[in-house]
Amino acid sequence: MLARVVYPLHGYGGIERHVFHLVTHLTRLGAEVTLYVQTPPDADAAQEQIAALAGGAAPAALVFLRYDYVSPVLPPNSIAGRQINYPWYSWRLGIAAAQAVRRGAVDVVHSQGLCAIGYAAIRRREPLLLRTPFVANPHGMEEFRTPDWRKWLAYAPFRALYAVGHRWADRAIATDACTQDDLPRYLGVDPARVTVIPSAIDIDECLGMVRADLRADLRARFRLDEADPVFLSVGRLERNKGYHVLIEALARLRRELPPTWRWLLVGQGKERAALEQQARDAGIAAHVTFVGRLDDAELHSLYEEIDLVVHPTLYEGSSLVTLEGMIHRRPVVASAAGGIPDKVFDDRNGYLVRPGDVDDLTARLRMALARRDRWPAWGEESVRIVAATFAWPVVARQTLDLYEHLLERRGV
Repeated sequence: MLARVVYPLHGYGGIERHVFHLVTHLTRLGAEVTLYVQTPPDADAAQEQIAALAGGAAPAALVFLRYDYVSPVLPPNSIAGRQINYPWYSWRLGIAAAQAVRRGAVDVVHSQGLCAIGYAAIRRREPLLLRTPFVANPHGMEEFRTPDWRKWLAYAPFRALYAVGHRWADRAIATDACTQDDLPRYLGVDPARVTVIPSAIDIDECLGMVRADLRADLRARFRLDEADPVFLSVGRLERNKGYHVLIEALARLRRELPPTWRWLLVGQGKERAALEQQARDAGIAAHVTFVGRLDDAELHSLYEEIDLVVHPTLYEGSSLVTLEGMIHRRPVVASAAGGIPDKVFDDRNGYLVRPGDVDDLTARLRMALARRDRWPAWGEESVRIVAATFAWPVVARQTLDLYEHLLERRGV
């Protein structure tokens, strides 16, 4: 498994968790996984950290590679820093993976994100490597979706690396059925080589974080006993998340909403000051709470205290936030962006909205409020959808089936 980051060694984001859960659930199914990632701050304790969280399903081996090759004055994960670090890291990763294949230690190579390019470049020139199945998952490909022309130009090298690396894989994974055409469109991948395997969520882990004491603390902290209905949004406070659109929609609805309504916005980011000012100018600041960052236990406990999840994003990958709200039996109003249309269905577990369309968001929120008697049933449908399609045991099994199919075709 070729990756750059993994939970908990390098952070708590969606890709970090994806790598951790994929590896641990494949291990539970009998696969022997060697995980290649960047060197963590505390390499000596890394194996113990992973093992403690994996519950007996830790990877067979962890291999660390240096990622940061820039000077101290240039942040390693800035756009400029990534343009230096990622190609070199991916190349070193490819060399290490190729060596493992040559010595017969590996049956399948599976890359995450930009980690595909190094191994793909080495593999295409070597028949032995071509006989070993190579699977690549590009994830959300935000570099192809940004509306900011400055980012679009800055991300040009990443788009080229994504395209080349995934075209040379035996299978490229689309994380949602509704986005599988993006891989041929953006990356030039042969449609016959595209396989849909969803991004997933660990239901038991998330629900296990809910604590009665935290729920009581959050109710008191945000005065939720006095609030009804309570809307929740979770994500980075950046323009592409569409919170400015939601503020305008809520302002239009303020005379139709009960006087006790509340919107909780969880997250940090550079747009916070602008969003706070927009809420004040719209006359709804008293109903809006900027929560800031919450840890996992707090966030999952908070999901239990709210009524409706609203995710007004302008563009999106698979959307872990949507899945989180759904496993807590919450109805969802969300943009029809990225993989969200595979998760939210009109009048089944919420409503879909045209991204960035304040008229449509206002109308859909109004419709959801008018159907509030259906929210409990929508919440139960949310859980059913996740359990059937987006739970890790289901997704890991699909991934292992793909490996076995590719191995059978190669006569292994």
